Amino acid sequence: MSRSAQALSARNPVAVAVGLPDAPVLRARAARGTGMEFLELDCQRRNAGITGAVRENAFLFALQLERSVDFDLYADGKSIEPRDFDAGTVAIFDLRMNLASDLRDPFHAVNFYMPHKALLALGEEGDVPRHIQELRHTVGGTIRDPVARDLLLAMRPALARPGETSGLFVDHVALALSIHLACGYGNVAQLPRLWGGGLAPWQERRAKDLIDANIDGDLTLEVLASACGLSKRHFTRAFRQSTGMAPHQWLQGRRIDRAKQLLQRSVVPLGDIALACGFADQSHFTRAFVRAVGASPGKWRRSRSG
Repeated sequence: MSRSAQALSARNPVAVAVGLPDAPVLRARAARGTGMEFLELDCQRRNAGITGAVRENAFLFALQLERSVDFDLYADGKSIEPRDFDAGTVAIFDLRMNLASDLRDPFHAVNFYMPHKALLALGEEGDVPRHIQELRHTVGGTIRDPVARDLLLAMRPALARPGETSGLFVDHVALALSIHLACGYGNVAQLPRLWGGGLAPWQERRAKDLIDANIDGDLTLEVLASACGLSKRHFTRAFRQSTGMAPHQWLQGRRIDRAKQLLQRSVVPLGDIALACGFADQSHFTRAFVRAVGASPGKWRRSRSG
């Protein structure tokens, strides 16, 4: 099916609820095809009436293209007074709240529909930390967010001519917008570098500190990745990009460094040094040390003491 036909035949639940089932929709394939969509809702009728209730496990980001003040908003049956729905503002709606509206003013908005599972998929891919579950917002309020505004405005020509729109363009705008929203409203202090880059500075420090603190223990890749808010696959790739080696290679190198310190500063038996540095036994320690240094631990110690 072509992108144009896909747009014309799509039925977004929000568009259906407000009585615009044929509104243009463009679906992104990004985030494992989790259903992120752009749609433009334009209703110039006055007193359109009460919309159907929307209860979806998703968020809706609506850029107001014109001022709309005369309407009522209901969340889980409770009346919420809408505020500051001026042109150029962005409203965040949590569609899990069973939302409905009584529309009296005309309205016109470009919207980004983001299922909650898209946040989870982005976390698994490493583009945002995995622990994001909620996005901060005020029910019935709006925000002034120039980045979100401009990204949503960029989709208007695409929604007007879906048959001429590159699917890759839709995917990239969806990813850029979802990452911006997660960063700005998802209680995230700092996101990792994106698009194939390495770890963010705070992530690299955290991973290295964890490795140093657990040289003598059984530190798993899962623990390291989780501490950085990444999937194992993305963490491994990003760590290699930042350090030039895989996490297990870095850990092995730090164990050898620690062993050298102990060999130089003490007369501790080699077997005890092996265990203190996380090696299974003295034989394992000796093999690893010879591969890394080119001499056995005993010979290296003697050469240093001499």
